[in-house]
Amino acid sequence: MITLQNAPLRLTLLPERGASIASFQHENFQIFRETSPQSIAAGDVRAFSCFPLIPYSNRIRAGKFTFAGQHYALKHDEEDPRHAMHGTARFHPWRLTAQTQTTASCEFSFPTPTDEWPFPYNAWQIFTLEPDRLIIELGIENTHTAPAPAGLGLHPYYLRHGGVTLQFNAAYVWRKDAEDIPKKSIPDAGKFDFRAGHPISATDLIDHAYGGWDQRATLAWPAHNRRLTVMAGDIFQDIVVYTPTIREDFAVEPVTHRPDALNPNGDPHDAPMTTLAPGATLSGKVAFIVTER
Repeated sequence: MITLQNAPLRLTLLPERGASIASFQHENFQIFRETSPQSIAAGDVRAFSCFPLIPYSNRIRAGKFTFAGQHYALKHDEEDPRHAMHGTARFHPWRLTAQTQTTASCEFSFPTPTDEWPFPYNAWQIFTLEPDRLIIELGIENTHTAPAPAGLGLHPYYLRHGGVTLQFNAAYVWRKDAEDIPKKSIPDAGKFDFRAGHPISATDLIDHAYGGWDQRATLAWPAHNRRLTVMAGDIFQDIVVYTPTIREDFAVEPVTHRPDALNPNGDPHDAPMTTLAPGATLSGKVAFIVTER
């Protein structure tokens, strides 16, 4: 376990578990949900505080897609066995390549195509802890001999306590079909509208992607006198909000593409995943800025 400290912030992460985060805290307040010792011992990345979404985010319908005229079938996810989900870089050991008291760099190579993903790639994460923020740089390089699709994202979890609220501006939300795959972009109204900011409900299930957001989201815990501003780079064109009603945590995920972006849906807002030429890279940064209210 790697620990970075830049008072009052502290970060712990495990390179061998997808370079995933086990804890991110401001003094004694957990910004991300804290990973239990049992989950750390079991290597259960799904239960970690935050993990990378590489080489794609969210679901791919039935694990199937077509790229450059070739049909592909991916291994289905254990959590949602209907689809492939969240990429698989999080399940592999990463290499710690550099570390100081406030920074850590990790790398991962996926050299051999499998049913996890048909294209080889290199990936990296750089964690920088400043006194008021955590900055994570994500990147992927296409090491295939031909063009390949590529996507990035982060999946941080937060606790629904202290009267927590969420605010961000988006142009639309993706309405889903019965398989939880986006089908149509619609205005974000009612419980899906976070433009004015409102509490995360314990009764409203949201598991939706939003497009046209301004790469800025704000979470606040009034009872704990804490505010978190998430500032994402321009490559993160979408944001996913997940508020399960059967748990006390929720997720707000900056990502580079909508769920199932490898399969066009015909919507006017639809956009494909990024295609990288051989040797080309895609990278961006997300800052998590902590302030006291």
